[in-house]
Amino acid sequence: MRHRLRRHLQSLLRVDPGRPALWAGIRAAVATALPLCLSFLTTVPQAGWAGLTGLLVTLADKGGSYRVRARVMGVVTVLGALVGLLAAPAGHTYVVDATLLLLGVTAANFARCYGETAGSVGGQLAVIFVVSLGAPTASPREAVLRGAALLLGGLWAMALSLLLWPLRPYRPARRAVAQVYAGLAIAAEDLGRATRDGATAESWAAGLKRHARIRPDIERARDVLAATRRGRPDESRRGEHLLVLVELVEPMVALLSALAEAMQVVGRDPHMHATRERVIKLCEAFGAMDQWVSRALRQERNEGMREPPRLALRPRRRQPARMAVPPVRQSAEGPLSTHVATLLDRLREHAGVAHETASGLLFGDPVSARGKGTVGGPRQAPGFSLWRPIRDHLHADSVVLRHALRTGMVATAALGLTRALQVGDAHWVSLVVISILQPYAGSTEERVLQRTLGTLVGASLAALIATTVHTPPMMIGVISVLTAISVALLPLNFGAFQVLLTPDYLLMATLSSGDWTVASQRSLGVLIAGALALVGSWTLWPSPERRRFPDAAASALRADGKYLQQLVTHRSGTEPAVNEERRRLDQALLEAESSFQRLMTEYRGPPGHLEPGMALLTYARRFALAVTALGTGRFDGRTATVLPQQLAQRASDSLELLASALQERREPPPLPALALPRTSDDPVLGALLERVPRQLGILHGAVARISEDPSLR
Repeated sequence: MRHRLRRHLQSLLRVDPGRPALWAGIRAAVATALPLCLSFLTTVPQAGWAGLTGLLVTLADKGGSYRVRARVMGVVTVLGALVGLLAAPAGHTYVVDATLLLLGVTAANFARCYGETAGSVGGQLAVIFVVSLGAPTASPREAVLRGAALLLGGLWAMALSLLLWPLRPYRPARRAVAQVYAGLAIAAEDLGRATRDGATAESWAAGLKRHARIRPDIERARDVLAATRRGRPDESRRGEHLLVLVELVEPMVALLSALAEAMQVVGRDPHMHATRERVIKLCEAFGAMDQWVSRALRQERNEGMREPPRLALRPRRRQPARMAVPPVRQSAEGPLSTHVATLLDRLREHAGVAHETASGLLFGDPVSARGKGTVGGPRQAPGFSLWRPIRDHLHADSVVLRHALRTGMVATAALGLTRALQVGDAHWVSLVVISILQPYAGSTEERVLQRTLGTLVGASLAALIATTVHTPPMMIGVISVLTAISVALLPLNFGAFQVLLTPDYLLMATLSSGDWTVASQRSLGVLIAGALALVGSWTLWPSPERRRFPDAAASALRADGKYLQQLVTHRSGTEPAVNEERRRLDQALLEAESSFQRLMTEYRGPPGHLEPGMALLTYARRFALAVTALGTGRFDGRTATVLPQQLAQRASDSLELLASALQERREPPPLPALALPRTSDDPVLGALLERVPRQLGILHGAVARISEDPSLR
């Protein structure tokens, strides 16, 4: 328990890298404060509700294309006004109040079945619904005025974000791709440093774990770029350049992985000094190139500029340091050096295309023929179905359905308990419950600590402000400052965002109701909400992560086997089908690792019992890297002869046996023997092939230990 509390506190106090979003904070303050000012000047209390949707709609703006942003913000605006209007006259009797709260909160949280964006929108609608339900109107006219105010507040926030204070349409995509290339630069620098130091196996494994973080950045860049391109009727050069840069990442990551595998074979062999020096120099140049690409993407010099004459532009270009590592075609060091030289040549070729494409993006040049050649056929996005996600999650084992029902039931129970205890503002407790409960128990525990501490501090701050600030103009000023600072700190620390945003909700309620003591009644409600959230998470359809982790790990092992089969059936390890299978494998590994992270937050036993899970994930990823190295470099074009079909099939069957044992929670059977081909003339190939049965044996041992330990089953 002590370890779990320490991990939660570390998460609460962790500050993410980056800078405060100052302008986003100021924009959110303007969107919130202007409706409040109008409410004060016009002496219409209902107009203050526009500040609530002004804030929530501004927070819903995550960037991307104008069409996508307008659609998300428009949904929050229209549905927010509708649910606020419907809830306004309904909170007078407890039966109606509780019934609507149960149905409304459950439906809002079930929106998560459409994805994380829809889940976020559902959460914002739940806030509006509960707040409006907790302040029932005395007449239909007041309810209509509230709905109109909510609608106008959302429209004002949309106008501010999309027209008066817009984000550049390609800025989110450029920054997302820049993040990927910054990660590539770090990976290249780590590879060069490990090569120079002759790193141990443990150091290589640590580097592998760090470099696995590139995959989420790649997927995020793809999603942001896809959303941006879908929102533009005519594609621009910027979109083409960014697409090429994203597609170049996959082969470069594969080449870096193959190069890392080769350098582990080289180790500190004194006869391979020249090869190590070439790798070190190329890694330095490749890292410098990636950093330059990242800076070029963030610089945005060509935004809003007409294309200058080419002759006048060329002398002023700032070129990065060229990758001036001389190509090596053959060396006295033998096949290993030739293999490394091939990898270096191919990495240099892809890096040249990336440099050329980023330079064209910066200075407005068209995409080169080499760049266009890296982009395969367009991926067909799956058609959208309104009812299919609902049908897919209407079953007893659905995490989304369980979370929606759990949230609705606990929020309703909170309403009944606080009314029975005569705690002031019972709907505030339900609102805190909604914000705390998460689909997973470990995440809920972390959020309880985070929200409880944040809300207690925020409520104390609001109480202090409410007792010292007694005029609406000063109150509006304080709300504006708190909104600006909280939104600016959101990219760095969610706890700080919560601490400073809580007084906003409290002070807006104070400003709307005129009750200056409302902020001081919230501390007890927060403690009740945290306790109910924990009880609900532990008792209502509990699904410990230890029950889900074996299934997630089994999916990762099966993805390893499918990737191996896909590689053997193609001539090259960089063909689109192989790249797509490697992408699915990376996603399966990330999902398994996320499940294991949640398992660690829930785990109460000795830390040593988690070792089999860690070994399983580590060697599942290392197996994937060995397979990638077999399909890259000078083995391209003859992968089927390097890795015979029979060997690949037996290795895939072994992975399937391990995956089935994990899912069935039983001890795995002995693995079939693998006959390796003779590779005495090729040390790299021999070392890579020898890793296949060795890593399968380690995976078999990890699965066997998991089957023996009930803490991971």
